[in-house]
Amino acid sequence: MKKFEHLSALVECSSGVVPKVETIKKYLDIFSRMGYDRMYLGLADAYKIPEEPFFNYKRGGYTTDDLREMDDYAKRCGVELIPQIQLLSHLHFLRKYPEYSGIFDTDNVLMVGEERVYQLIEHMIKAISEGFSSRRIHIGLDEVFGIGTGEYLKKYGPADKKELILRHLRRVFPILKKYGYTCEMWADMLLETDNTAVTAEQVRAVLPDESTLFLWDYEENDEARLAAMIDRGKAYAQNLAFAGGVWKYIGFGPCNRYSVSRLLPQMKVCSQKGIRHFMVTLWSDNGAPCSVYAALPALFVAAEYANGAYDGGEDLDKEKFRTIAGIGYDDMLSLEYLNDPLKQGGRTRSSSSFWAFYTDLLLGNFDLFLTPGIEKAYAQRANEYAVLKTGPFGHVFAMSEAVMRVLAVKAPLPGRIREAYARKDRRALLACVEEIGRLKRAISDFMGVFEDYFRTDNRPFGLEVHQLYLGGQLVRCDYAVERLTAFCERGETVEELEGGVLRLNYDPPLTQDNSCMMDCRMLISYCIP
Repeated sequence: MKKFEHLSALVECSSGVVPKVETIKKYLDIFSRMGYDRMYLGLADAYKIPEEPFFNYKRGGYTTDDLREMDDYAKRCGVELIPQIQLLSHLHFLRKYPEYSGIFDTDNVLMVGEERVYQLIEHMIKAISEGFSSRRIHIGLDEVFGIGTGEYLKKYGPADKKELILRHLRRVFPILKKYGYTCEMWADMLLETDNTAVTAEQVRAVLPDESTLFLWDYEENDEARLAAMIDRGKAYAQNLAFAGGVWKYIGFGPCNRYSVSRLLPQMKVCSQKGIRHFMVTLWSDNGAPCSVYAALPALFVAAEYANGAYDGGEDLDKEKFRTIAGIGYDDMLSLEYLNDPLKQGGRTRSSSSFWAFYTDLLLGNFDLFLTPGIEKAYAQRANEYAVLKTGPFGHVFAMSEAVMRVLAVKAPLPGRIREAYARKDRRALLACVEEIGRLKRAISDFMGVFEDYFRTDNRPFGLEVHQLYLGGQLVRCDYAVERLTAFCERGETVEELEGGVLRLNYDPPLTQDNSCMMDCRMLISYCIP
């Protein structure tokens, strides 16, 4: 028996990766066969607006014809394709253009009450309305941190943050109504109670009766706390939905088991509480180095549970997964070993492959968290992915193999360099120089594989960010060779290696729930103190 009236997936298309139209069609094929009846496209700025030429400038967004093509295909798959856009926050990419210099309150939040803001919003809604047949739209409104504390505060003085959000919505709702839209939005900021005098009744009075608030949580699995969250949400809106997520946005690999350990309790409580719509989000933060396809195991389990075909035990129909996806369930699940190379099997949300990849040879200390000898496990996982790269989703396994090839060389290197330098062991340091040469070749190979992987599914925009990061790795390899050689040949001090190394006072181990999950761009900065 189905647990929900609607089961949806949200595919993010605007965080440095824009899937090709053909890729979205492939997602629609797979998701619809799993049992999803709605798919949301996360389009913060991933679409073109004729009246706003700098909106999505050189970022690969969809034209109206692209949107219509995907919309038509979705209908043939029996799926309602719905835009998920942003009308208050997460529009920071516009700040660099003088055209939008006066519309921001803080770095990430629009200025409530500014007329140019509402002109822009009407242009956004108009463009979206011409590309989608659905009259349902999700307008974001999440994480509007600092609203009223930037330019708004300078211009108008202090204001209640939730009152500002409601004031904004009073301007936005008539525009949506003009284009015939039923509105959905994230609930987090409207449900906040800190530093605001706005009541639940006041929020409810502003929201149209047909609108929907989406509660969301990607970590909570305590059923009592989930039930309390839903009960609290009911005071704010007549219609509630809930969004969980698959953790595929914190590095190269997915966290399917961890995601399932959160999704199933969430779906259980939502069903008991009468929530009619459950969404599984597939965010693509940090340039989306991990493929949506890597999340298929968790998406499948969620769909089977929601549609009454799986009870959370050992009865998962893996042959059904193979029929739908064209690959074995366990083969696709093995992508988790990017972050769990020792195959310890915990339900973790680790990004270890990412931070081990980017930790600096001379300045880094993240390698201190790696198990001694783990390079052998990395090499073995690479061999396993090499076999799978000849089959379906081969580009995903080819990228994963290339990551493991790099880590099989790099994992022990920072520690060996530090130890050899501390002993002033020139022979050992020259051996490290040879290893850095191997590492450079592995990184260069990875760059080519990653480009093929990225461009197989996505438009090329956003690839440049990864290439800049990876090119930096090659430069640092050359610099490390230069400094170590100078020490070995002329006794020149390597200042970066003086004074030892400090272990971080937080713990990103391979197999614990509190493993490092910060923004990957921030993570790279952490890899270089």
